[in-house]
Amino acid sequence: MSWDYIWQAIMVIIGILNLIIALFLFSRSLKWKATEPHNTKYFLYLRVSGLIFISVALYRTIFVSSYPDRLAWFNTILNSPFLIRCFAVFAEISFIGMIAAILLKMCRDMTPATETKDNPLYVIKKLPFAAVGCIFIAQFFAFAGLITQYVTPFAIEESLWALAFISITPVVIAGLNKQNNAPKEFRAFLIMMAVWCCGYLIFQCFYALPFMYFAELAQDTGKTIPPDALRQAIFGYTVTRDFAAWGGTGFLVWHSGYFSLCSWMTLFFMTAPRKRNT
Repeated sequence: MSWDYIWQAIMVIIGILNLIIALFLFSRSLKWKATEPHNTKYFLYLRVSGLIFISVALYRTIFVSSYPDRLAWFNTILNSPFLIRCFAVFAEISFIGMIAAILLKMCRDMTPATETKDNPLYVIKKLPFAAVGCIFIAQFFAFAGLITQYVTPFAIEESLWALAFISITPVVIAGLNKQNNAPKEFRAFLIMMAVWCCGYLIFQCFYALPFMYFAELAQDTGKTIPPDALRQAIFGYTVTRDFAAWGGTGFLVWHSGYFSLCSWMTLFFMTAPRKRNT
């Protein structure tokens, strides 16, 4: 059995296990109204969003695709990069939405009424909304890049992703500065987000953006968009499993992390970090 089948089998198994855990977490919703009625909407949002992300991640482990080069794992419309890009909209908005919801909950729970404007969390509590806005706008550039096959929209999309996590970093730092007063669930979340923001921003700002996107902007010079660009984006993809065509080691690292690490983070988000009444 070749490496691609082994890798995919491992990722699909991980995806199925993640979905089972997500369904188990969601099944506990029957207890929400009885135990913590004031947090019902918070629980529901996080667990529905988590199910969306985990489900899309599992789908993408089966039908692997690449947007910039319009590559597909299987010769079926179900593997169309355009179709998967549509699913990715819901997954990506869900992912950043869960992070924003937990940060906003943390700001409310860790800001006593007596502190308000003197509390750094109160001052910067609107930044998670900026992160969600960045990812929402990024979706339009992702579709533009996929349809036109220009590098510039993808560069803008990735820049907006970097800006989204830059915008929430001050909230994470402020929360860590007050972590002695934070519930343990928020402390675990803050440490997780600090590691994620640091690693992700280093990757984006010092590798992906300068060497994978902005360095290739010259390729857009002289390009024209065909009149049937949308149809080509939906049906015109290349079916291949050539290791080099997919990007080699970078492909394995990025896709493996997306289908596993991000899903595990999402499962933690679904536990709904919050201040518990004792």
